[in-house]
Amino acid sequence: MVKAKLLSDSGVDEEKMTTMSSLFNISYFHELPQAEEERLEKLFKSLDKDGNGKIDIHDLSEALKDSGLSRQYAEKFLQQSDQNQSGDVGLAEFIHYVREHEKNLKLQFSHLDTNKDGKVDLDELIAAFKELGVEMDKKEATNLLHRY
Repeated sequence: MVKAKLLSDSGVDEEKMTTMSSLFNISYFHELPQAEEERLEKLFKSLDKDGNGKIDIHDLSEALKDSGLSRQYAEKFLQQSDQNQSGDVGLAEFIHYVREHEKNLKLQFSHLDTNKDGKVDLDELIAAFKELGVEMDKKEATNLLHRY
C-alpha cells in the first residue's frame, strides 16, 4: 500500500525507484507488513496537520504542542529525518526515520534488559548508569522510573 502510493505519487516506475532507494540508502520501499504500513500511515497523517502530504515545522509544532512538548523537539525531528533537506518530511522519509529510530530503541532496550524479561528493573537501571560511570542508589532509580 505505502510502496504503491509512493510509486504513484512520484511518477517514477518501480525499477527506477529501486535504483533511487539504493542510491539514497532507503530501505522502506520493501514491502512492510500491512499492519506496520497502516500504523505508520496513521501516525504520519496525525502529524500532517494541514493534510498536504508533508510534515513541516508548523505541523509538527502543533502536534507536539497538543502533547505538551516544545518546538525544539519538532526542529530536532526535522533536522534528523529530512533526508533531502527540503524543510519538510514526506511519507517515505518519515517511514525511514521511524523504522530506524525504533530499531535503535529496541537495540538499546535489549542492552538494558539484561535478564530479558521485557522490562527494565531497578537493578538493570542502576547497572546501566554504573556502566556510564554514574553511581545511583535504589531510591534515585525508583524516582527515575516513576518519572517515566
